[in-house]
Amino acid sequence: MDQKAVQNALNTIREIKGSHTFYDIHVHPFEVMFDACQYRHSPGYDGLYCSSSSTYKAPEITEVNLHQDLAKPGETLDPKYRAMACLLNARRFYSHTGPVVFADQMALCGIDKVLLLPVMAENESGEAQMNAMCRMFGQSDKFMTAYSVPNDIPNDDVDAQMGRIVAKYNVRALKIHPSVTGIDLGCQKGIDRVESLLAAANNNGLKVVIHGGKSPNCKNSQAISYGIIQNLRNIDWSIISEPVIIAHGGCFGYGYEEAKETIVPILLNLFESHDHLSFDTSAIGIELLSHLFERFDSKRILFGSDALYEKQWISILKLWCGLTLSNKKLEKSLLDILCLNAIKIFEVKKVMSI
Repeated sequence: MDQKAVQNALNTIREIKGSHTFYDIHVHPFEVMFDACQYRHSPGYDGLYCSSSSTYKAPEITEVNLHQDLAKPGETLDPKYRAMACLLNARRFYSHTGPVVFADQMALCGIDKVLLLPVMAENESGEAQMNAMCRMFGQSDKFMTAYSVPNDIPNDDVDAQMGRIVAKYNVRALKIHPSVTGIDLGCQKGIDRVESLLAAANNNGLKVVIHGGKSPNCKNSQAISYGIIQNLRNIDWSIISEPVIIAHGGCFGYGYEEAKETIVPILLNLFESHDHLSFDTSAIGIELLSHLFERFDSKRILFGSDALYEKQWISILKLWCGLTLSNKKLEKSLLDILCLNAIKIFEVKKVMSI
């Protein structure tokens, strides 16, 4: 898509938006696969943090290949070079972060609020990520924060720990990434861990965002498939009544045909059994997005970009193109996915029965 077509599409999306608030519920505040929190404040710039000596350059609208697969980078590389290539790419995407960086991204495509998703590494402990998010983003209501529970918190202590974190950092959601955090959902121990996290989230009024699919770039090669939909279906989702968002539609790391034949049918069954489940659109290709839009009610889909691993304006263009290829009512579905569903989940207070 050339630059003029990109700008025209974004202008049309803005016209449909009108006075609505647009949400991106899948954003990482810093690089989470390799170098979380390795940032310092950029001298002379409020709200800008850097991990290298490179100069920050604000993003711009350009021509773009919307069919490039974000979920499968470097797939043709020899395995011994793949990890290094992924590391270098991640550091390039996240050479800078902070409110300035995200405000510039959001301004290009009309995003008003984002949910920041930290991810704890398998052997990481403490609150460094939470402290970093609070320091970088805590001064603006444009940024909602999530929490990722370290593995060194025992299952029996998760509820109390989560309550303390919610009170201290005003956390809105729980982020679970089985592969990066090292929770093996192919065994009972991993299932027990996630179910204890869900129970604690429910007790503390937290929404849940859980990675769905493979993690091809995970440092632990044994953990690549921990979060696949075949494992997610073994979790007792009735433990929690709060909304649960399956990231990437459960399709991360899969091509179109495989996702269509093996992932989507399982996702449909889960959604039929649990009406509090939804999914986000992050890192899904246009053709697969279109298929998902045709199979699922737009009320159960939320926009996610996976920024800064992908530019927000590119993700919103993929959403737009996927909707135009589907049988959905374009304007209604766009507002559902970018605005109304997120408001219902994150902004509407639950009325407690007495």
